[in-house]
Amino acid sequence: MLVAFIIVVVIAAGLLVLLLMAQQKISQITAERDEIAGLLSEATVDLGRSNERLQITEGQLKTVDRQRVELAAQVEQLDRRLEETATALRKRTELADAQAMQIDSLSAARDDLQQQLNSAEERIVTLAARPGVVVGDSTEDANAEMLWDLEVARSERAWRNSVAINPVDDSSPFETTDDPVRTAIEVEAAALREDVGALIAIDWKAEPIESASRRMVVVRVAQEMLALASRAPGAARLVVSDSPDGDGELRMEFEAADEGSQVINLIPPKISNDMIDISNESGLSVTVKAE
Repeated sequence: MLVAFIIVVVIAAGLLVLLLMAQQKISQITAERDEIAGLLSEATVDLGRSNERLQITEGQLKTVDRQRVELAAQVEQLDRRLEETATALRKRTELADAQAMQIDSLSAARDDLQQQLNSAEERIVTLAARPGVVVGDSTEDANAEMLWDLEVARSERAWRNSVAINPVDDSSPFETTDDPVRTAIEVEAAALREDVGALIAIDWKAEPIESASRRMVVVRVAQEMLALASRAPGAARLVVSDSPDGDGELRMEFEAADEGSQVINLIPPKISNDMIDISNESGLSVTVKAE
């Protein structure tokens, strides 16, 4: 009986030891499980963060790709503009070369016309010095038309050199005018404004002149008067008008441009001819008589 009791006690003690060992093992397993669960939770959080960073990175990649496409389009547009600019520059260079050639041609033509004009002026002086010759008399000067053409060429050259904005491409005012005498005098005044700053205006109240010799006389007298007025202070106006008597006379006189201004005193030009009457009593006034 005692032996059986001892065996039961030993078995009970062994079972108790086994139970204790099992409990320790369970506790260890539970701790390891909790540790693994904690690690798994941290890994899950890290995975979520990684997914968020991955989504952000994908968005940035899409933005960068879109910017790359936009920059490529801008580069293509800039290349096209550069090509257009280069083409326009080449055309402008070709145009400038062509205009330079035209200017050279015009300069050569101007020199030729200047020589012809000088010869014509010498001829006018010679004719005017001959006894019995009246300047403006077409019967005495068979070359009046040629001299007038040279005068127009001189006036046109003055317009291109001093007045025209684009002397190469702009059309000459003499191509469309119906009164070349008026145009020549207006060009002379405009050239003086541009060259020496003379404040001179033209007030034209006369009819067109048909005679070539009379055109020459009127234009040359006006040139002398304008040259005198260009050295006077203040603004002036050259009034050109037909005689109210209808006798065919043409009067050219200066007046102040501003109302209430004093009379413009100018030294009258030295012209000795029966066709021209000069008065300086109340301002310079020159009358070209009828032929």
